[in-house]
Amino acid sequence: MKIDSEILTPEQVAGYLQLNKDTVYRYIREGKLIASRLGRSYRIKKDNLDLFLLATSTGAVDSQALFNKWMKVAESNSDIPYADVQKDVEAAVDEVRRRKIK
Repeated sequence: MKIDSEILTPEQVAGYLQLNKDTVYRYIREGKLIASRLGRSYRIKKDNLDLFLLATSTGAVDSQALFNKWMKVAESNSDIPYADVQKDVEAAVDEVRRRKIK
């Protein structure tokens, strides 16, 4: 599935990642995937999805690539305080590192 839009629904993300849509909603609720709530629905920026995939990569995460993506997401989410974006990214990276240690 190709992504043509910069803004995705959870259902589109589920199709792209080949996951159940309930899994995508759980990632959003747990704060693993950054989304905006609009009324009763969520929307996910493609940049946020890319950051999620990079941060949860099972391979060696290139710290420079992660930092560059983090900065791009922080700039595109200027309404969200930089410290909050930093905290979310660091939490995602820490989780990946904990998984690799186990």
